[in-house]
Amino acid sequence: MKLFVTDIDDTLSVGERVSQEVEDACARLKNGGWEIMIATGRTFGTAKTHIAAASATQPAILYDGARLMSVEGKEIRSFLFDPSLAAKLVDFLWTLPAEIQIAGDEIVHCRESDVETARFYREAGMPVFYIETPVVPGPVYRMGLWLKPENLSFVESQVEAAFGDCAEVVSGGAEYVDILPKGVSKGSALEYYISTLPRRPEVVVAAGDHKNDMTLLRCADVAVIPANAAQVLLPLADVIMPKAAENGISALARHILSPDFQFFPKNHFFPENHPSGQPGKSGRPKPPVIL
Repeated sequence: MKLFVTDIDDTLSVGERVSQEVEDACARLKNGGWEIMIATGRTFGTAKTHIAAASATQPAILYDGARLMSVEGKEIRSFLFDPSLAAKLVDFLWTLPAEIQIAGDEIVHCRESDVETARFYREAGMPVFYIETPVVPGPVYRMGLWLKPENLSFVESQVEAAFGDCAEVVSGGAEYVDILPKGVSKGSALEYYISTLPRRPEVVVAAGDHKNDMTLLRCADVAVIPANAAQVLLPLADVIMPKAAENGISALARHILSPDFQFFPKNHFFPENHPSGQPGKSGRPKPPVIL
């Protein structure tokens, strides 16, 4: 088994439509013997069209790792916030300069003033309910913040300082911060899924563009980032593909389907005098391949 795992936003696509070129590339990967898996901060309802467009064959990592669901939307594994922690988080987030997203079981709660949040989820056909006070309306898998890019650093640092010891705080783009139960991430979800397989895949290729993809990339034999990815990901990259607006997944598919494609198992370490040069973390050769 060869496994390709990809983030959605600014990796597989820009916005709600996967280009025909990328759809065709994913179909070629599938026909070439690759299993395809989505790993995203989105809910199933907002990811299902991307899952289909990518010809995904394996369960989807959703809610930034808090849920693992089949391509049909059946729950396989999930994590919920402790209710008391969720209540403290909502109370704290209420005063920050950001829109609040409280993600339950394929429903979202926000304030009436959180206009962009409500619009996005309603356009995806998901139920949106308003809350008027900082209360927890039910079980919570993920809390998200949508905000102006100039507020990202401040908001992320504030939440990290207050809750970093009991929750995962990670940005998923220039306008998004996600808060998850402690220990939950895309990478932990992928490692769990791999542990359920009869044997580890021959090779795992993972692609992502932002901080919430770091654990995913660390789990992969081949870590791929778009050319415009967050700079913090560069030390992890084995391959740099064109950005999503330039159909980067298409170039990546050509690369990994090529007879010249090489990879090294995650736990492989090179000798000090290996001709590839100094290995990176997990023994990866540097510099990355640029497509």
